[in-house]
Amino acid sequence: MKPRVFLPAIVSGVLLWLAYFPLNLGPLAFIALAPWLTLVRAPVSNKRRYFAAYVGGFVFFALATQWVRVAHPMMYLSWLGFSVLAPLFWLVALAIIRKLDRLGVPLALAVPVGWVALEYARMHFPTGYPFLKYVGAYQMIGFGWYFLGYTQHEFLRLIQIADVGGVYAVSFVVAAVNGLIADWLLLSPAVQRRLRWPVDVESRSPQLILTTTCLVALLLAGTYTYGHYQLQHEPFANGPLVAVLQGNLSQGDKMRNKELLVESYIDLHFKAIHWDKDRKAYTGGPKPDLVIWPETCCPVDWCDIAPGAKVEDAPDAFQRKRMTSRGEFLGKPWGTSTLLGLTGLEWDGNRVWKYNSAFLVKPLPKSELWKPDDPTLFYTAAVARYDKMHLVPFGEYVPLKEQLPFMKWFTPYDYDYSCRPGERWTRFPLVTRDGREFTFACLICYEDSDPYLARQYVATEPVNFLVNISNDGWFDGTEEHEQHLAICRFRAIETRRSVVRSVNMGISGVIDPDGRVIALPGETWRTSKKMEAVVTAAVPIDNRGSWYATLGDWMPFVCWSVVGLALVVGLVWRKPAPASS
Repeated sequence: MKPRVFLPAIVSGVLLWLAYFPLNLGPLAFIALAPWLTLVRAPVSNKRRYFAAYVGGFVFFALATQWVRVAHPMMYLSWLGFSVLAPLFWLVALAIIRKLDRLGVPLALAVPVGWVALEYARMHFPTGYPFLKYVGAYQMIGFGWYFLGYTQHEFLRLIQIADVGGVYAVSFVVAAVNGLIADWLLLSPAVQRRLRWPVDVESRSPQLILTTTCLVALLLAGTYTYGHYQLQHEPFANGPLVAVLQGNLSQGDKMRNKELLVESYIDLHFKAIHWDKDRKAYTGGPKPDLVIWPETCCPVDWCDIAPGAKVEDAPDAFQRKRMTSRGEFLGKPWGTSTLLGLTGLEWDGNRVWKYNSAFLVKPLPKSELWKPDDPTLFYTAAVARYDKMHLVPFGEYVPLKEQLPFMKWFTPYDYDYSCRPGERWTRFPLVTRDGREFTFACLICYEDSDPYLARQYVATEPVNFLVNISNDGWFDGTEEHEQHLAICRFRAIETRRSVVRSVNMGISGVIDPDGRVIALPGETWRTSKKMEAVVTAAVPIDNRGSWYATLGDWMPFVCWSVVGLALVVGLVWRKPAPASS
């Protein structure tokens, strides 16, 4: 009988899926990869080995990302395409682990090195690697969901090391335990019999595995101790009072019924600032310093002129739309500073570009009211705009649409909707009602899944807190909502900054710099989905620094350096062939 390779690989795919939402069985992640790792030494051909590894990866990604298909019937193709392509990273990880294993490296080290290296690669593949800036081939892209570390989002003491090495540090710890368990399993004759392996298969010495066990135990103890220490601090200072709006509009309603979209969010806005629009009077209660709308939930475009461009050179239609949009935004009494998620249009002197934007407006004091020479500019002033940098392939642009026209089959639209990626690291200023000054940055949609983006805002000119606006109405109450919130918790720890989330359909809320979710629309994560709500809370302010913000992705760099060193050693050093008798 052939050795078993497909069953262990499939078991790993299912176990790892169970560690994420919807079941959220995080502790399973510490053992989930162990069956799949038996492929490292399985006595089979490489063709069979890597095909089994691919099947395990396909099972995992097909189960984990099935929520993608809910967005639109055409997204079934995107779901299938991702499920087919993403497991290729598992194959490369297996090849790296096998190379290190053949050099005598324990699996407790080989697995985290290979796994973290490939998580980083997937986060930026194919052109999102920062070093590509120097050769002019850089564009933010990549899929940073479903890292091993994200399975541990509920265990605060364990994940505090994210401020040292990012989510990659947590993935490293989880992968190390998986590697250790796999080494112990492969040492067992009973396991080898279950896998139908021949009795003479080589395994590591028990002494080496015992030593590795002690080192992994020290790693876990050190991680836990560091987390306990980081959580022992004085209470956070209260920052600005923010009110985040969460509507409950499906993507279909949002696109087809603009009147419903406007009515829904205007009503929520009035509720947030305690304004009775019928009686035209305040209802009482503390007025927030900042109201935040979700991504693209303001249906009016903001039209702007790029520095150096002349408004009179713009097309007439754009100039008319610009005056209308300025009246819509600057002629409204928003009542307080308001961050709006909308489409930004900008004339650069040659053409009009489209952006997915966050736009901040603020009330003007009476002494600054505009004069009658421009009556549209009366109640409010424009402050700043941020344009989304990390665009969603197929959702916000079609990759290689000129070279590969069939790529439009994977999109949910039948028209050209492409956005241009932003280039400005906007830091929004905010003055509270009691005169305190703060700054914040905005991450739009799944930009909060990109650790590189968030840490830029604290590495230099640190902001006081982060905002994430998103439209998750695409996914209609699936586990995507919870998984998105779980990912966002790590950005708070990595930067030691609170994250304020405003999400259409949920889950909105406030995450403190330790990763705690301190404010939600409902009592639980599950009940916080698919409901209209205003979440009001004071933003916790943390002045601690972050090694990760300063040093960046040093852990994946070390892992790839080890891989490079292993390749060199493998070329130079060869085991001598056995002497012939």
